[in-house]
Amino acid sequence: MAKVRHGVAGEPIGHSLSPVLTAIVHSHLSRTEGIEMPGLKGVVIIPTEGVENALAWGYAGSLPSPPDWDLVGSPLGKFRANTLLDRAVTASMEHVEADLRLPNAPLPELDFEKPLRGTEEVWLSLTAPLKHQLSAAAVRCIDNAMEIRSVNTLRWDGRSWWAASTDGPGMMLVAEAFEHPVSGVLGITGGGGTARSIAAAWCENGGKVKQLGGNRLLEEDGPWILCDDDPDFSIDLDNGESDINVTYGPMKGDFESRIIHLSTVPDGRWLLCAQHLFSWASLWAPHLADHLPSLSLLMTRLVAVEVYLE
Repeated sequence: MAKVRHGVAGEPIGHSLSPVLTAIVHSHLSRTEGIEMPGLKGVVIIPTEGVENALAWGYAGSLPSPPDWDLVGSPLGKFRANTLLDRAVTASMEHVEADLRLPNAPLPELDFEKPLRGTEEVWLSLTAPLKHQLSAAAVRCIDNAMEIRSVNTLRWDGRSWWAASTDGPGMMLVAEAFEHPVSGVLGITGGGGTARSIAAAWCENGGKVKQLGGNRLLEEDGPWILCDDDPDFSIDLDNGESDINVTYGPMKGDFESRIIHLSTVPDGRWLLCAQHLFSWASLWAPHLADHLPSLSLLMTRLVAVEVYLE
């Protein structure tokens, strides 16, 4: 049976919820009638400031000193962490589409070149500061990830590394879910990898971007249209607080109170869930895009897992 390993790499990384999302989506698809899923051989966090270390894990399959994962206080891959995550994900499967109360938006139809299916695959999620570090010679892109220097999703199919940028499409999905305009003028603070992905996706959809400052700025000659018009809404990639937040921290309260909070506050969990769905639909398992959980269902189950693991 085919096997897949998933890692999320960057620094800091101990707080990452990406391993939870991978486990939830894999469990969801595995429970779907008629779908044969590759076995999930493991999910790990890879603390590194160099993308070469993430690729090295992909080839080697292990870390010399696995770090503790904040959600369980022990390394992923160890019996305790794996057991707790498995139990939490299983419990989260009790939530179904009919129960949902969170905002939602459907994934659009995607048409990308599809990698070959390997018997031993590696899926990687990249976060800061790795998104701009890959060279074009190292990967095959299914979109404009190399052009905008913002790679956040990788897949090794046994022959090649494939790359994609899903932050921008993810932000568009969250904007639609929270009934923000998905064209017009978007205000952006910052110019790093996530900002470039968002700006490119926004302008590809017919919008324009107003740069609102930041530690870095978008280049003038990128695949986006810069303007001085007043923005319809804004995103702050440097400080996090904006109409759609890009950061997230620990939440307090029971399941019900968290669902109520997240129904009106688009914190970084929303963007993480959305871009994760696009990673599955565009690169990791595009043939299963129609069977993925909805944005609302994935967020609901994520909340359930976080509550379970406390």
